[in-house]
Amino acid sequence: MKSLIQSKKALFIIAIIMLAAIYVLSIRNTAGDKSGQHKLKPVPTKAVELPSSYERPAGEPGHVEEISYKTTLIDGSGKVVDKNAMVYLPYGYDKSRKYDIFYLNHGYGASNTTFLGTPNSPHAFKHILDNMIQNGDIKPIIVVTPTYTFEYGRNVENIQTAMGMEITNDLMPAVEGKYSTYAAEPTAAEFRKSRNHRGIGGFSLGGSTAWWAFRNHIDIFKYYMPISMPLYYDESGYVKSQDDATSPSLAASARASGYKQSDYRIYAASGDKDFMHSATEHVVETLRGYPEQFTYTDTNFEKGNLMYTEFPGKHRYYYSFPYIYNGLMRFFRD
Repeated sequence: MKSLIQSKKALFIIAIIMLAAIYVLSIRNTAGDKSGQHKLKPVPTKAVELPSSYERPAGEPGHVEEISYKTTLIDGSGKVVDKNAMVYLPYGYDKSRKYDIFYLNHGYGASNTTFLGTPNSPHAFKHILDNMIQNGDIKPIIVVTPTYTFEYGRNVENIQTAMGMEITNDLMPAVEGKYSTYAAEPTAAEFRKSRNHRGIGGFSLGGSTAWWAFRNHIDIFKYYMPISMPLYYDESGYVKSQDDATSPSLAASARASGYKQSDYRIYAASGDKDFMHSATEHVVETLRGYPEQFTYTDTNFEKGNLMYTEFPGKHRYYYSFPYIYNGLMRFFRD
């Protein structure tokens, strides 16, 4: 009788140990470690809604820092301007690891804190990044939000061109010289070698900067996310003559670059009631007329290199969040 009780007790202890082991394994499979690494979910096959819970603080928060750098105006004055950008570092950021990086530009009249907020007052988009990483939607990523140099007054073309040049000539060396990306050092040669791990996007004027980067710097960015803006800006919105000139210039840049379709990805988007909706959509529609450079897909980049998503929404930052959510899930997966 005594031996039977001891046997039952032993079996009970073994069962408890096995259940504990199963629990630990399940935790390891569903949660990240201190590095913030999580098992990646499959890329969606269609555009999906942004979970409302993602706008609330995550259990594994990254943090926001400010970085300073200098840039020289392109108006011939030689004036040097002090600039600041916000940098999002994922939970568990480790300088011994390499990270993909995404440069996200705001629209006219906003600032470098519009998307991410500040270290002491983070905005909803910062929480979205935290939750995306924590839930395995994307890998840990560095996100940089600069601001435009408005010494050019209201000359949008100069502002746009200057921002593109500033990002590539001044901001990227400052950021990627300090933080750990796939560029071994902050030089033009290394930026070209590491282009598969770098993207650029933006909303409104920031969207036109993303198109500008594709036309002028396809050699250092693989991923592009222009939201609610074509390459040009006009307060009336869609201008057919401007739109008609955009796609040929983008296709010509892609053709001259020597890159294959699989070497660049464009995820464009706009709200259905956005005043730049028609202009943005038309650029994508006309790019489909260049099949050697672009293949359209409405699923993900396994089936093409050009996407366009439309949700209900107006020309407001809040409406850009679902697009950035869908775009980032499709970036850096190759």
